[in-house]
Amino acid sequence: MTAASTTLICWHAHRAGVEVLRNAILNLRVHHRVVIDRVVLLDQQVDPSDRAISIDDVEIERVPVELKDPTRHRDIYTTARDLVRRHLSGPVHVNVSPGTPAMHAVWLTLYAVGALPPGTRLWSSQKLPDGTTRIDAVDFSLSTYLGEIRRAHAAAPTTAQYDLEARSPARRAALERLAVYARLRGAPLLVLGERGTGKSRLVESVVGKLKQRPVTVVPCGALDSSLADSLLFGHEKGAFTGAVGKRAGLLQKSDKGVLFLDEVQDLPPTTQRRLVRFLQDQRGRFRPLGADKEIEVDVELVCASNLSLAALRARLDHDLFDRIGHLIVEIPPLRSCREDLEEDWQRVWRELCRDDDLASNAPITSELRKLLATHSLPGNLRDLQRLAYLIAAWSRRTEPEEAVATALEEWSRHDIGPPASSVAFGQGTRTVRTRWFQRELARWAKGEHGSWAQAAKALGCDETTLRKDAQRG
Repeated sequence: MTAASTTLICWHAHRAGVEVLRNAILNLRVHHRVVIDRVVLLDQQVDPSDRAISIDDVEIERVPVELKDPTRHRDIYTTARDLVRRHLSGPVHVNVSPGTPAMHAVWLTLYAVGALPPGTRLWSSQKLPDGTTRIDAVDFSLSTYLGEIRRAHAAAPTTAQYDLEARSPARRAALERLAVYARLRGAPLLVLGERGTGKSRLVESVVGKLKQRPVTVVPCGALDSSLADSLLFGHEKGAFTGAVGKRAGLLQKSDKGVLFLDEVQDLPPTTQRRLVRFLQDQRGRFRPLGADKEIEVDVELVCASNLSLAALRARLDHDLFDRIGHLIVEIPPLRSCREDLEEDWQRVWRELCRDDDLASNAPITSELRKLLATHSLPGNLRDLQRLAYLIAAWSRRTEPEEAVATALEEWSRHDIGPPASSVAFGQGTRTVRTRWFQRELARWAKGEHGSWAQAAKALGCDETTLRKDAQRG
């Protein structure tokens, strides 16, 4: 990779393509003081017999692209996005002009949703009536929620985050549902998922950004049961033994923000009942311990749990469950998202292994690919984190491939297999698990095929049946 901001990417125009490219590079240097020294040229018709493209001292990397139809926007978008992920890691320049109008539109879309590296600039080359050419900057400052969230992620590049445009149908459907529900003002949101699926990070990085509010995280399992009411609702001086002064609770401190109750099932029963009363009040009023007057706040509530929906219903106060269980998002385990695992692995590695002596890209071998493709990964991201630490430790003593092999052996030695409460096939009786499977199959099929009608056609069933399956408890 050359120095940042010197790479140009574009489609290859086979009619006068070399001349178009040469003119673009020349115009950028002469008129805009942008010196291009590397070009990533996306080419649908790469032929070994083609003459190699050479332009002065510029490195030309021709990347073959498989597109059956250069006018299909979705296919072009997916192809270009994946190529950008593989070939670009820093700010680049994009010439949007070469290629079909659909290709032109895709570059603009990729830019708007933040899929291009931060700092990327768009250019449009035009042929003038006198036969000369020019290249102008493209102003396309359209804001989208994907773009906003990706820009926030780019500000913390060492923090592992899910890609919101996931490859796997299960994760893609879950993240889409999360984005839809998070936009609804005033409605509690419930996020379910096994330990290690990144629920907390999703709430902080996605829900908070979509609601445009700061997030206050409350790890409910760490709350002292005797002080939980006071910590959440606050208290007046003398409200109880030891209350030597007035104290604002987390609800009051979260005014105009998001209160995130992580592992909500661990809240003490009395706190759950007080929370029910708060949620019942349409104006967001509550009374601190020992107070005579109520306080009114504007707080969005998000709850999370590693329990299944049925187990959470059994643990929570029934009235509380009824009030937080309207909008539910289930984050799938990593074993249900195999298509995303190699990218997950890269992100985990970049977050944890920041030592200058370690490679910036995560090591990958055939044995490691096999593990990612077959293992149940009961700890989800935590399993990948443990593996990253092991490989990093052994990399200091052995060659990279040997370090991976040794780390995998160590990792497997302490592998305890899937947890007893694994949701791989649901929980409970055969009837309950069958309903769970029918629901997950229906939701997966809808996400995979794009509509209920197409999903029903693919599965050979009635659309109404599929919709009912998706609502099963």
